[in-house]
Amino acid sequence: MNFLDEHDHRFAVFRKVLDARMKELLSKGVGTKVKQADPLLPEDEEKIWTNRVFGSHSSQALQYTVFFYNCKIFGLRAFDKHRNLECSQFEIGQDEQGKFIPFTGRLSKTYKGGLKHLQLTNKDLKHYCQEGEWCLADFYCTYLKALNNGGPFYRRPLADAGPVWVRYGEQELGVNKLKGLMKEITGKAGLKGNFTNHSGKRTCATQLYHAGIDEQEIMSWTGHRSETAVRKYKRSNSALQERVSEVLNPPNVKKIKCETTTLKTSECENIQDENLSSVCDSAVLSESEIATSRENAES
Repeated sequence: MNFLDEHDHRFAVFRKVLDARMKELLSKGVGTKVKQADPLLPEDEEKIWTNRVFGSHSSQALQYTVFFYNCKIFGLRAFDKHRNLECSQFEIGQDEQGKFIPFTGRLSKTYKGGLKHLQLTNKDLKHYCQEGEWCLADFYCTYLKALNNGGPFYRRPLADAGPVWVRYGEQELGVNKLKGLMKEITGKAGLKGNFTNHSGKRTCATQLYHAGIDEQEIMSWTGHRSETAVRKYKRSNSALQERVSEVLNPPNVKKIKCETTTLKTSECENIQDENLSSVCDSAVLSESEIATSRENAES
């Protein structure tokens, strides 16, 4: 039964009461803002790298790196997806286009297999990596080798031991640890905002939308099955809001303040000829004061 179906007259009174209550709460300011995870901007991501929160210089930093990009690139959000992740779901390859990371998904909320999902396909993605210092294929390769390319993907980082600076134990990361990894990453980088594990998936969808990527392709990366669900991520970020605000703001405050400034005749006596025009443009002078300043400058 659908209580909100307007064609079902059995629940007409219920819908009327619910509608009135929702309007009442809205008038009181309740529920006017939905708290959502913030996406990370490119400058935020760069700050995490430059602050050495990401990298392969330690076991913890390397795990932070692969965790974040599992969220951002492959759309992993819920802790259970991370909890059940296996090394066998990742590979490192290379072709004429460069190095790439293939990822094969397993059962998820939107794909449970069986007859009902016979027409659906499992998540099968291939991410091509950029060459350079921050080549993700190299980081994933180092991480998988440290795990002997098998078993659970997230394990407890161990301290450095001599020449081996990346080591992991056999113990898997706990649920609470996995739930708080994104907050831990952004906190160490000094970022401010509501960052959760959902931020990685939101970053993925937001950046793809702003780059003009086709909506169906975005859905294949995020794992959404409907346009309505994925369009929730299509919202402006703070950088775009700042640009809009600059357009809608009043004229430049500094310019207005400068134009309303007056100068005394005595303050213009030492003005040199090469500076006279620029000063007169940024100040309101009487004709007599300008004439006096010009005579003093010429003399």
